[in-house]
Amino acid sequence: MASGNTRAKLMNRPSVRHPSHNHPLRFFKSQEEDEIICSGCELELIGQAFKCTKSECDYFLHKSCFDLRGEIHHKCHPNHSLILLYSAPYRRPRYICNACDANGTGFTYHCSECRYDVHVGCAFIPEKIEREDHEHQLTLLYNRPCKGRKDGAMCICDVCKEDMLENCWVYYCKTCDYGTHTYLCVTNEDKEPKMKF
Repeated sequence: MASGNTRAKLMNRPSVRHPSHNHPLRFFKSQEEDEIICSGCELELIGQAFKCTKSECDYFLHKSCFDLRGEIHHKCHPNHSLILLYSAPYRRPRYICNACDANGTGFTYHCSECRYDVHVGCAFIPEKIEREDHEHQLTLLYNRPCKGRKDGAMCICDVCKEDMLENCWVYYCKTCDYGTHTYLCVTNEDKEPKMKF
């Protein structure tokens, strides 16, 4: 949703269509102060984007969300392709992301056979990431590293000290047995890791 004093400008380019929205979209350049959320990935929108041409409609898409592939093969779900859906695949208006366990109402990569859903933002987080306060790179794992341990130990995020859910993705350093949640905890700043759309 855009703030009332959005300073971003609609560019003088022809409108385009996207299958996720009923109205035409126009190229748009967003600034950090605009506080706009992308209707596709539900993350903050800064930079090149598309905006609905109807003034009363707050539909925005990152250019990268506009250009998403309709089908991907992902390491998190190796036996089936994930298909891009523009809304929740179930009868309710939201889904739960199998990567981060958060609700989603925007786009999802979905496997109908397994009822498996991944936010489009989660689908493209980097496989390796660094934290300034940890000497080794952290590697993305598609479930927590202590899953199935015989000693019954719980996995705790080394940043926020909260439990990490068994089937959710984590960033992990095997050398130090150090792990973090995939979003706010993995970075040293209060923002998500950069996506590689």
